Amino acid sequence: MLPVASLLILVPLIFAAVTFFTKTKEQAAGLAFLGSLATLGLTLYAYLNFDSNTAAMQFFESIEWIPLLGAKYSVGIDGVSMPLILLNAIVIPFLILYSWKEEREAPNRFYGLILTMQAAVIGVFVALDFMVFYIFWELTLIPLFFMVNIWGGEKRAHASYKFFIYTHVASLVMLLGIFGLFYASWQQTGVPTFDIRELVGQFQFLGSGLLRNAIFLSIIFGFLAKLPIFPFHSWLPDAYTEAPTAGSVLFILLKIGGYGLFRISLPMLPNTGNPELMITVLGLLGAFSIVYGALVALRQKDLKRMIAYSSLSHMGYVLLGSAGFVALSVSGAMFQQFSHGLIMSIMFMSAGSIQTGTGTRIINNLGGLAKKMPMLAVLMMVGFMASLGLPGLTGFVAEFLVLAFSYVNLPGFVLLALLAIVITAGYHLWAMQRVMFGVYNEKLGDVRDISSLQVFSMAVIALLVVYFGWNPNPVLNMMITNSEAIVSFAAALGV
Repeated sequence: MLPVASLLILVPLIFAAVTFFTKTKEQAAGLAFLGSLATLGLTLYAYLNFDSNTAAMQFFESIEWIPLLGAKYSVGIDGVSMPLILLNAIVIPFLILYSWKEEREAPNRFYGLILTMQAAVIGVFVALDFMVFYIFWELTLIPLFFMVNIWGGEKRAHASYKFFIYTHVASLVMLLGIFGLFYASWQQTGVPTFDIRELVGQFQFLGSGLLRNAIFLSIIFGFLAKLPIFPFHSWLPDAYTEAPTAGSVLFILLKIGGYGLFRISLPMLPNTGNPELMITVLGLLGAFSIVYGALVALRQKDLKRMIAYSSLSHMGYVLLGSAGFVALSVSGAMFQQFSHGLIMSIMFMSAGSIQTGTGTRIINNLGGLAKKMPMLAVLMMVGFMASLGLPGLTGFVAEFLVLAFSYVNLPGFVLLALLAIVITAGYHLWAMQRVMFGVYNEKLGDVRDISSLQVFSMAVIALLVVYFGWNPNPVLNMMITNSEAIVSFAAALGV
């Protein structure tokens, strides 16, 4: 069988390495685009040969790596990872097309870092060994740091270092939890292993409840900081805002925090010393993040910063649905990750196009842009309507599943989260009205609509938002299969 999981890492990594040595922008963009298309082709091969009716690992590969420590190069794909691999494989080619005509220094490094980021993220999604998982986890920091630091806005240095320090420290805390789990399991069984599935399964047999709580909290801290969620989010608004448009989209595709919740934390949660308390805390953080993000987004004057806080609010649904611990609430949280990646790609592309075309992102300095940028107005409207949860688009599917089925176990937190729905609709509609409609601000000069490549790139993503809004089953079915496996395991333990 074709080693699909390994090729999904190697192909973008090889193309990235070659792209770094290109001499012109056209060579760099063209090679990166070819690499992204090759990755998309491999992903579609995996998707078309994927069995959505089983939660078992598929396309599994395992090679001995460090026998003394029980570390192996183990990779595979299941219903938790397949939708996120698909998301990355779909968006990256259109992100490259969107950026094709933009002039910037060192385009070879720019496009090389995009492919490096894709390889690192997919590496996290397919890793089944904690050593492999953590290596790719840390590798994602490098392209994002340089993307902000080299091509970012005026405060790029502050934003890039803040992002790196915050998330790296959280990753080190997570690493302590991983080593704690490794050593406690080794002591229990006498056999060292870094296999994620084996260690998660062994977690229930570890010593005291206090030890299990400490390991669980250390690991999930890294995931919550990367998601991010309140109060571990302070790196997000600066990094998202100062990053170039491509960098902001790459941040959106960085779904490794939520992925870690589903792959590692949720299967561990029922075996912690206080599972009910953990669920309550996670539910509270999720609901509060939804409301907090919406309230802060409402008062933003910078369009891109408003979208950044909107992203924080939407990540709250991922945590709330996970804490709901019902198969369909967890599935809704998984679908929210997929939906969020598509929707926010459109929104950040819209904000980037407006800044490029007008020279500003300040909402009150804009107005009437639909007259000058009608194609952008239509595509931006699709993204904004999906983000506020309009029925028929992906955002509605995800939020409905999370709220309706989290209510089973967390009714109070769902009612709290419902307060954000009106606020979310308010700041989206307010921003659209101020930016796209009303009287055109003549001080902006002669503004032109986005290029045909940008229209095509954003339109394809927008069509996917509509398609999966009406027919989520192509990805939702595999999510439900794996969610049921996670929840049934917890039910067997009486949680």
